[in-house]
Amino acid sequence: MRKISSRSKQIAPSPHRILASKVDELVRSGMEVYNYTVGQPGLPPDERLIRMTFEHALKNSFNHYKYSITKGLPELRSAISQDLKKYGGFDVDPDNIVITEGGIEGLNLAFYTLADPGDEVVFLDPSYSVYWDLAKIYGLRVKSCQQYIENGFQPDEECLKEKITKSTSLVLVISPDNPTSRVINEETMKLIADLAIDNDVWLLYDEAYKHLVYEGDHVWIQKYSRAMERIVGINTFSKDIAIPGLRLGYTYAPKDVIAEMTKIKGVTSIASPTPAQWMAYFALTNNIKEEYLRTVLPIYKKRRDVAYEAFRKYLPEAKVWKPTAGMYLFPNMSAYIRKLGLADDIQFAYKLAEEKHVAMLPGSIFGKSGKDHLRVTFVTQPEDRLEKGIMILGEYLSSK
Repeated sequence: MRKISSRSKQIAPSPHRILASKVDELVRSGMEVYNYTVGQPGLPPDERLIRMTFEHALKNSFNHYKYSITKGLPELRSAISQDLKKYGGFDVDPDNIVITEGGIEGLNLAFYTLADPGDEVVFLDPSYSVYWDLAKIYGLRVKSCQQYIENGFQPDEECLKEKITKSTSLVLVISPDNPTSRVINEETMKLIADLAIDNDVWLLYDEAYKHLVYEGDHVWIQKYSRAMERIVGINTFSKDIAIPGLRLGYTYAPKDVIAEMTKIKGVTSIASPTPAQWMAYFALTNNIKEEYLRTVLPIYKKRRDVAYEAFRKYLPEAKVWKPTAGMYLFPNMSAYIRKLGLADDIQFAYKLAEEKHVAMLPGSIFGKSGKDHLRVTFVTQPEDRLEKGIMILGEYLSSK
């Protein structure tokens, strides 16, 4: 008798994807929608990069569109190695890099390679919503350390010491964060590195937002303890050169780990898209990434400031924290959700999109600590629209 697997059924439909479909439906029907759900850059890729990529496609069409080897173009892996040295100050052999289809494939390969069903892993809570579903798919037992807006979403060090032990297979850290945009401070980052080394635990470091820092600096965990012995770096080109639709990223790790990941990738996706790899190569070897970041970071910083001040002005009962990096605000809306008498933040987000055409993601999809929060992307809309949608939300709630 035909069936659907229990593995598939244990994953609930994502409110993120449901809201994205709702936004698309509203836009197609001619409605004006204020969309704060999309986790992507708000400005297009550099025009010079686009031209360079298409010129290469016209002049070298066979090489541009053929399969690459499973690990990825040697030219790109060498450029990534140099880029990591330039920004992070550490050495990664190009042979210890595998090109992936976005950061998500890197996470899938890491989970498949480094943990067996039933193994214990440590997440920070809240964290990127996909982490939790991947843990279910791979049958992992998750322990978590909760983070709260009152202390800028910094992980609790005592919890980290309690949860990261010799029975842990891996700990997954993202900084700057999705959904909170916080940057883990240096003392806590050093502690995480020490705990990973002392307990022989794999350290997955999701670096998707490493270049989106407005004040201060990105914290490179690689420089602490002997972290490079344990680290698996998960990266994407979706944010820093703004090509999320091309689904390209990379992972670096010790040689034996990369060998296993490459083997698994060979039977799942074979190879990452070659045209996207050439585009990333040109971005890294022609100073295009640096120039692009110099252009967009001041714009994103201004948009962050506008969104933050709009929340303070129009939603005075919300608890909102101003991040120094990333793409998101993560305000606590519990006071307003209670006033509306709604069951949870998911129902709140659905109601807001349906009735006012303002779309924001419910915080609870990012973990238990995200309950009653909203994830609000501030980089994807110009300042006037950012403020207008938050004003509509404020007026809506004040009328209740």
